[in-house]
Amino acid sequence: MLKRIARNPLIDLLVHLKGNERACLWTEPLWGIPYNLYVPFVSVYMAALGMTPVQIGAMSTIFFISQMFWALLSGVLTDKLGRRRCTVIFDLLSWSVPTFLWMLAQDYRWFVAAALFNGMWRVTENSWDLLLMEDSEPSRLVRLYAVSHVAGLLAGFVAPLAYLLVRAFGLVPTMRAIYGFTFVLMTTKFIVLYFLSHETKIGERRMRECANVPLLTHLLDSRHVLRAMLQNRAVMLTVGMVASYAAIKNVLETFWPLLLTDRLGIAAENLSIFSTIKSLLMLMCYFTIVPRVSVRRFRLPLFAGVGILAASQLCVLLMPAGAYWMVVLSVLLEAVALSTLNPLTTSIQMLTIDPEERARMLGLFYAMMLLVTAPFGLIAGVLSELNRALPLVLTLGMTAFTMFMGVCIARESGERLAQAG
Repeated sequence: MLKRIARNPLIDLLVHLKGNERACLWTEPLWGIPYNLYVPFVSVYMAALGMTPVQIGAMSTIFFISQMFWALLSGVLTDKLGRRRCTVIFDLLSWSVPTFLWMLAQDYRWFVAAALFNGMWRVTENSWDLLLMEDSEPSRLVRLYAVSHVAGLLAGFVAPLAYLLVRAFGLVPTMRAIYGFTFVLMTTKFIVLYFLSHETKIGERRMRECANVPLLTHLLDSRHVLRAMLQNRAVMLTVGMVASYAAIKNVLETFWPLLLTDRLGIAAENLSIFSTIKSLLMLMCYFTIVPRVSVRRFRLPLFAGVGILAASQLCVLLMPAGAYWMVVLSVLLEAVALSTLNPLTTSIQMLTIDPEERARMLGLFYAMMLLVTAPFGLIAGVLSELNRALPLVLTLGMTAFTMFMGVCIARESGERLAQAG
């Protein structure tokens, strides 16, 4: 059994990581564990502090607008500061500051302030991704991103603690304690990563090239990069697919708990149980299914993942009140879908853009994606006011659009991705 486990491609990859890959992925549990502990309770925590579904949806849209602004700057900041330095600065601003604010939150204004800071994570999404993958082989990308997601899923082993704490001390005190715990662990992670990592080769060259170029000049010069992206059909199709997938995940993460607690009568503390089931199954899928997934043959896993995600939403929409087994079935299906789609969509995104302009292209990519997804938080909030099930009807329609984008990408750039992967 131990020999079989050791031969698993993801285990082998994790054991033999070196350099930035090791620094990025070995420290990732310090971010992923606390993040996955509080995520199942975020929307019900807001509601417990007096926020309405429309306010929750509006706050989600503000968060997306903040992300869009910082995504525009992320490429030039990553080139100017370097992948390593940019990551530590904006990790502290985008996660340490918001978790401290969430811990002390009293009303809507605290969450708006935290959302504005939290939107800066789009800068570190750019710089951290490049720190992880720029010195790596393209064929390793799907597995590298799978390992990064596995780190967060380790929270599945400690999530039952959140259930016990909520039952013992109540939702609000428990969330404040979890956010304080998150602040300490994430801040530690950011500092440790900085000292364990080194600047990438492309990052060093881009820093030298941008050293004497003002930030605004570098930003304005990005219009040439934007023009190249707009003229590249494969890139724009990928933007559409990733934007639709991101919007689906955001709406589900925000409004799925509200549907379970308000319409189906499921107690808030039980949300951690479903989160644990999903995390553990995703962990199993990452070690069994994902090692067989490659961007060389991305069509079948992409289409299967989107189809299974749609089936999970149908389960929730069709279930009667109190039908826990259908909630569990929905969670199981969603876990299989997300474990396949998360690393695959990120890998397709990375391999579609120009390696030499990857930082600025990624920034513009995220900005365009967020421009599309930003309104969906508010739209879903208004729909939730009318009927708690309507946000899931919205996401069900978006899964069809995601599938359509995947078909178009397969026709447009399937050969290129096969060569790259």
